[in-house]
Amino acid sequence: MIDLVLSPRDGLFLKDGREWASAAAGRAHSLDWPMPSTLFGALCTACGRLREAAGQTLGAREWRELAAAMTLGPSVALRRLLAPDPAAWAPAHRVWPVPADALFLAEEAGRMRQVVRLDPRPPRHAVLGRDDEQAAARLWWPRLEAQAKPAPAPLWWAEEAMLAWLGDAAAERPCEGAFRGLALPRHVQAHVGIDAALLTAREGILFAHDLVETLDGERCEWAIGCRLLPAGDLPTLATLGGDRRPAGVAVAGGDLFAFPEGLGAAFANERPRGLRLVAATPAAFAAGWRPDGFAAAADGVCRGRLPGLDDELILRAAFVPRPIHVSGWNMAERRPKPTTRLVPRGAVYHFVRTDGGAFSDKAAKKLWFVALGSRTAEGFGYFVPGLWHPKEEA
Repeated sequence: MIDLVLSPRDGLFLKDGREWASAAAGRAHSLDWPMPSTLFGALCTACGRLREAAGQTLGAREWRELAAAMTLGPSVALRRLLAPDPAAWAPAHRVWPVPADALFLAEEAGRMRQVVRLDPRPPRHAVLGRDDEQAAARLWWPRLEAQAKPAPAPLWWAEEAMLAWLGDAAAERPCEGAFRGLALPRHVQAHVGIDAALLTAREGILFAHDLVETLDGERCEWAIGCRLLPAGDLPTLATLGGDRRPAGVAVAGGDLFAFPEGLGAAFANERPRGLRLVAATPAAFAAGWRPDGFAAAADGVCRGRLPGLDDELILRAAFVPRPIHVSGWNMAERRPKPTTRLVPRGAVYHFVRTDGGAFSDKAAKKLWFVALGSRTAEGFGYFVPGLWHPKEEA
């Protein structure tokens, strides 16, 4: 597999699942970032168009074979000062979804003052119900003692903030510098169709939609890093999202998904008895919120194993925001794909070993961009680890 960088050249329009007719005033809304299936479809289409340009005819069978021969691994957002070299991206340019266990608290004026780690504690009350309900009820929950009001959380953290959050056990920190987060600028773009006979606007083609810009106010450009097993030659240009907006495709100059040595050192020094896994891409689990391979035992506790680790683990807590729904278009069969319900980026799961042992730096390295759940060949379900010191008292 090779690391690629997709550089959008004209912004992004990533339509959500709502119908045009249901949008207010004919306005469609865009997602904040491409889904892995959107990246996979864009790269698969670009490779297929490259074959067609060489004289090969692609029917439904050829498109299916092409998609089956390609594999999309993890993907990550990238951000750097505007530079001419499209390949000079590095792990320091990575941008991450803000984890769901980060709570931002506000000053009286409503501005972000500090960010607090939500630390789960054992539940105080037992419940009766089905196995899955008992497994959810047995999960630990956070109890916050601060009295300040929550502030809106940013969508993105730079590499510096994310690695500090994963490898530093500090319960709270001032919301300043890299912890203030990042955002992509947006604007509304209007479309109008002209009646050639009357030279007036056609009402049926008068609409607007959000446009996500990939050049922000600090003269920084955003791009998408992904790991791909290609099928044949690679294109230098792809169309990404709605309106067939162009994105340059280039091979990265280095390993965009390298394991950070500072995180390994944090695990080696602190030897935490707990582990956090943060979703870097949306994940598809058969049981909805619960990771595949984990199920409620006779005592109601959710147990299972993670890829690469031999020890049995207990799922102690799950901070999972509202699920997202993803569909798409099947080019081979020319019909919509079934809608899938997914765990969103930034979801956080807390684990401990059943034997009470610690997690080593070797375990952290094995879990760096570990794949969980289904549709991982399309880029879904990639997680990164963080340390956790569980507090057993109720």
